[in-house]
Amino acid sequence: MLKNISSIKLIGILAGLVLIYLGFEYFGGKSRSKSFKEELVSMDTAKVSKVIIDAKGENLELIKENNAWKVSIGSGQYAEAQKSSVKSTLNSLLSVKPSRIAAKDPKKWKEYQVDSTGTRVQVFEGDKSTLDLVVGRFGFDQQAMQQQQMMGGGRGQQQFYSYVRLQNEDEVYVADNFMGMSINADPSSYRNRKLLSLTTDSISTIQYNYPGDSSFILSKTNGKWSVFGNATDSAATVGYLNAIRYLNSSNFVDDVPDAALISPTVSMTIKQAGKADIEIKAYQHPIHKWIIHSSENSSSYFADEATVNKLFIGSEKLTNPRKE
Repeated sequence: MLKNISSIKLIGILAGLVLIYLGFEYFGGKSRSKSFKEELVSMDTAKVSKVIIDAKGENLELIKENNAWKVSIGSGQYAEAQKSSVKSTLNSLLSVKPSRIAAKDPKKWKEYQVDSTGTRVQVFEGDKSTLDLVVGRFGFDQQAMQQQQMMGGGRGQQQFYSYVRLQNEDEVYVADNFMGMSINADPSSYRNRKLLSLTTDSISTIQYNYPGDSSFILSKTNGKWSVFGNATDSAATVGYLNAIRYLNSSNFVDDVPDAALISPTVSMTIKQAGKADIEIKAYQHPIHKWIIHSSENSSSYFADEATVNKLFIGSEKLTNPRKE
């Protein structure tokens, strides 16, 4: 009899706890409320036609035309954008998952940087606006990391979050594991920055074209490198090839017309087995000092004196590096 009474009491207590939980969840919950949105971002990335990013006075547009993306570079100009970079931005936005509401009062917007100091992102599918989001302050959840350390005994995984707000709504949300800084308004982060991508073992010759009689050819025969028939210093040659193997630049030149860049000051042609030749040209310029262009990225020019100096070396750097 006592056992049955205890069971009834236990069931009653459990039922009471469930009712309290439901009441807290739906009527008094701090993290969830009637205004809480489980989903803030919903889009079909294949149908996205335009993205507008406003960040601290910088305005950037990404536009898709004929399945190719273009990025605004100022003065009404657009340049080729990397599809992978645009995809990365869209995937980053899709990762926005709200965990709780941080504030409902517009007076709090400044604190969380979801006012004019935040980054506004607008996404369109055709003429339809799919998303209008303000990305605000970024932070780390130190408490969550400490709890992980206490439970696992090891180093806690880095927990981070960003504050976000839908443009036309008051609520400020916490989006866990969303790095708001990944939404970039810098055009160069979307453009093709490649100058060179080489497989050094496949290179057979590099021809350097210089003014006067300083031109030379670096060639490989039976695995041995030589200049003018003389063996090069193997360590110097390997070091040089490794240094130029992968070259990128973000110093785009968009204010000099192609017609003004006809005769290069120096140039080089790289021949690789089974691949098309790569031609690199460098032009001296009164404003940019040096402008460089690679056939691997035919639509872009760069102002990059350091890269010019790295690529265009004298033969003595390969044959007698100790004298340098």
